[in-house]
Amino acid sequence: MTAIIPSDPRLLRLAEGDTVLIVISPILAGDRFEVEGVAVVAPATLPLGFKVASADLAEGSLAIRYGTPIGRLTSAARRGDLVHTHNLESLYMRTHARGEA
Repeated sequence: MTAIIPSDPRLLRLAEGDTVLIVISPILAGDRFEVEGVAVVAPATLPLGFKVASADLAEGSLAIRYGTPIGRLTSAARRGDLVHTHNLESLYMRTHARGEA
């Protein structure tokens, strides 16, 4: 079992092994904060409920939240960067919407 290094209290780790942390209080662009013991500066505002990289993540690596892969990075993300639709391809199964055949 690996020791988890604390991050800024505005970030939440849902499970050991997660590669993304959840923003539980907004972090403004330019704010300094810690991600797993490493000081970073927010490159952009990090909104409530969004995900940030817990470490440097290479293109093609899995984004893991709550112990489950949720997507694959389409471009690299540095520790503390926003991980969202601009750099993440979902691994969730598509569901059918009303009117689709």
